[in-house]
Amino acid sequence: MYTFYFIVVMLAPAAMLIVGLMWRISPPPYQSKGLAYSTELTRKDPEAWTAAHRHCARLWLRIGIVSGGASAVLMVLFRENYSSFWLWLIVGQMVLFCASVFMIDLLLKNQFGDS
Repeated sequence: MYTFYFIVVMLAPAAMLIVGLMWRISPPPYQSKGLAYSTELTRKDPEAWTAAHRHCARLWLRIGIVSGGASAVLMVLFRENYSSFWLWLIVGQMVLFCASVFMIDLLLKNQFGDS
């Protein structure tokens, strides 16, 4: 059962790493309907769209590496108590994900205005 929980804990950091790498190599085209960072501001301005994906890719790569490494180490250290600990790791990862979205939005509003 420990292996299952370990894999579940590593899903979010792995997804952030994969999307970050995808967007770093090839960001989605302007106003793409698929996997994209699409907000009202980014849909209005192609420069904001490009900046959002560039910054998001960089941030998600870093967060994916840090949260994945920290989660793996903590899962190994607290192996005996993993059943009560794994959910807190996922909550922490989701907090980092949400914070990254707010950081990108704030950066875009400061850079491109709210017009």
